[in-house]
Amino acid sequence: MKAAATNVLKRYWPVIAVLLIISLGISVRLLDYRWPYLRNIDSYAFARQIEEVATYGHLLPYDELGLTPETVPRLLGHDLYAYFAGYSFLFFHTFMPGLTLFQFLIWFPPLLASLMAIPMYFIGRILFDRRAGILAALFMVLDISVMSRSLGGDPDSDTVVLFFPLIAIALFLIAYKYANAVKKINRRYVTYTLLSGIALGVWGYAWGGYWYVVWLITGFFIAKILAESIRLRNAKRIADESRHTVIVFAATILMFFILMVPVFGLQVIPNTITGPISFGDIKGEENREFPNVYVSVAELQSSGNVRDIIQRTSAVNFGQNPVAMIISPFFLMVYGLIYLLYSYVKKRQHLDTLIFLLIWFIGPFLATIIAVRFSILFSAPIAIGSAIFLSKLVRFVSGEEKLGD
Repeated sequence: MKAAATNVLKRYWPVIAVLLIISLGISVRLLDYRWPYLRNIDSYAFARQIEEVATYGHLLPYDELGLTPETVPRLLGHDLYAYFAGYSFLFFHTFMPGLTLFQFLIWFPPLLASLMAIPMYFIGRILFDRRAGILAALFMVLDISVMSRSLGGDPDSDTVVLFFPLIAIALFLIAYKYANAVKKINRRYVTYTLLSGIALGVWGYAWGGYWYVVWLITGFFIAKILAESIRLRNAKRIADESRHTVIVFAATILMFFILMVPVFGLQVIPNTITGPISFGDIKGEENREFPNVYVSVAELQSSGNVRDIIQRTSAVNFGQNPVAMIISPFFLMVYGLIYLLYSYVKKRQHLDTLIFLLIWFIGPFLATIIAVRFSILFSAPIAIGSAIFLSKLVRFVSGEEKLGD
């Protein structure tokens, strides 16, 4: 009996660990919540949209409070959060008839934020190993930036902006790894690839900055093809080696546009391409009927210098404890990148992980320089890079590997 339990624990410990992380994430976010109101103004704005969906099944065609006393027409766009939350409330209300929308909006953000542990585990596992997956899930769920934007009673859209891209990235990596492992098209190959494209398309309806995941995947694809070209230096061998990478990437991007074009039109194609170039104009005043309030929004102010950006990724004040900087999550991620580079140079290992994580690190870092708000996108690559470094460190300490492996 004891042996059987031990075998079950060895086999399913990642599942148990992820469930514990989800429970911990929910508990911490709901700890001591005792107020009869939501946390901020934005919470009420989203609560009103969610209530419309729960009441009428859809958002009303006009926003009566958007530009008082005039109404503002609602256009189809990035409203996935309102629909997802509204229908989620109706689903839970079916099993809990006494559940009010206010009660639901207290615990729904913590639940959604804690569920990020699932895609983060798969991303970490695919990029490195199961231990890294668990650590990445833990770091992401308990990240200070993520935590502050997903507390109980704060139904802002940040949880969806974080959760849905992780699903899209995880499914793309699953499809990519499986396709390049089996190197033949079968049912699972097609299923994983379709799910990758669908998840990316669904994400496109969640946030106007959807393009950053498309650029992440595209950057990885281009860098991988270039790396293979440099390594093989033979057109036929490059084509053979990259065939399934091309198929998964092309099918994912095609499915994304198939899902986006019917609502956003063909303009979504150039908008996706120019997204990184134009998003810096978010505080621009040109061609606007009214003054741009984003100019004065605190979250959209410049993040300052590199040290300020690094400080925002850690709960420890570096000014009071400068030594803490070298063991901060940011630097743990940097150490992870250094290890991955060393591993590839010495043993030609972990090239995919190095490319993917490096691109994922650079993009949010540049965005964070423009506005404080985008630092939240930095949480995932920091969590994964830190998890990879610590997972490798555990291998050394436990004797699984020797220093230099």
